[in-house]
Amino acid sequence: MASYETAEAAYWAFLETFNARDAAGWAGVNSWPHARISAAAPESAAHWRPPTRVFADAEEYLAEPLWADLEATGWVRSESLPPTVVQASNDKAHIAGGWTRYDTDDEPMAANRVVYVMTRSGEGWGIQAQLKTDSFADGVDFSSQKRAAVSAVEATLALLDAGGIEAYCEALSYPFTLVGPPGIIIKIDTAEEMASAMRGVGDDRLKAPPGTARVVNCGRSGANVTFRVERDGVPQRALALVGLRDGAWRMLAISGI
Repeated sequence: MASYETAEAAYWAFLETFNARDAAGWAGVNSWPHARISAAAPESAAHWRPPTRVFADAEEYLAEPLWADLEATGWVRSESLPPTVVQASNDKAHIAGGWTRYDTDDEPMAANRVVYVMTRSGEGWGIQAQLKTDSFADGVDFSSQKRAAVSAVEATLALLDAGGIEAYCEALSYPFTLVGPPGIIIKIDTAEEMASAMRGVGDDRLKAPPGTARVVNCGRSGANVTFRVERDGVPQRALALVGLRDGAWRMLAISGI
């Protein structure tokens, strides 16, 4: 389990260990179980397929070779975007960040925008999940995608606000991932399973005030969006990864603070 003093320290260590080709150190930045969730279009060639992966431990995480494949493309190093904490509590934080890959001529090859879900255990901070847009490019105007992502989140939450659990669940994309408190990741495969889980824990008491959705980062087919809900009148902050699926923007994952 990761043991960094701050969420930001764990964020910087993620690419520092990666650039050093330090497999044990790179896996050691994570908290377990660890999720990588991609908003890349299903037909894309984005790395780490399938789009939703949940790793139980470091051994599973490192089972697939990575550096050799990247080096074959000309990759030499990656550089982190400065982190921005967009939501935080004592034991969980959402950090907006990302990276740019560079080749042997120190020219940029690719870039990504990600929200890293950081959690604190008894040992310290680590990365519990990566919510990846996987469709970012520098210099591109993503204004229309941002509007579409916010509209999708607001429309989906409006179903929940109206008490329509089944309609809300049908509006999500599956597999759907819930990133809960430290150490808790739940992957749900169907709308029926989601509706059953929500009724079981009483989430029909959730309300979603309109107008709270804000885009944190965005790409052609993915965006991370913050929003607020209220449980029995108590405000709670959350973030959703939204992806373009079959022509419609749908929520792929939620992490609450």
